[in-house]
Parts: sequence; C-alpha cells; structure tokens
Amino acid sequence: MIKKNNSFRRNRSRPLNKNGINGFDNKSFKQKPKGNPLEIKSKYENLAKDASSAGDKVAAENYMQHAEHYLRINNLIKKTD
Repeated sequence: MIKKNNSFRRNRSRPLNKNGINGFDNKSFKQKPKGNPLEIKSKYENLAKDASSAGDKVAAENYMQHAEHYLRINNLIKKTD
C-alpha cells in the first residue's frame, strides 16, 4: 500500500497583509479611466501623440491600441441603443 504525502497542501488561504495581495497595493488594480468611451479615447490619442513626439514609438502604439479599444466599446454601445 502506498502512503500519500500530506505535507503539501494546495489552496491554503493566507491573510492579506496591510499592503494587499503579495505586497502589492490593491488600489493600483482598481483604477479605471473616468468618462465616456469617446472622452477616454481622446485622452489615449493625446497620450499617444505626446509619446510619439517624445520619440517613444512603443508607448505611442500602446496608447493607440487603448484608444482603438474604447472606440470599439463606443461602437458597441451605439449598436445596442
């Protein structure tokens, strides 16, 4: 007969420390842009323009992808109305 090794326990819950889960601040995970989708889209487009003028092509592309995401959200909202 084979004995099972019970020394390893999965899904052991741990209490949260004062900084949140694993030392990270939970507030940073809950931040959402405020405004309607078109306002948020224009904010990201402005951030993309600023990043592009600063020479950061990667950040500019990232901001443009966010802007496109909010444009799609706005289009979905218009379709359901």
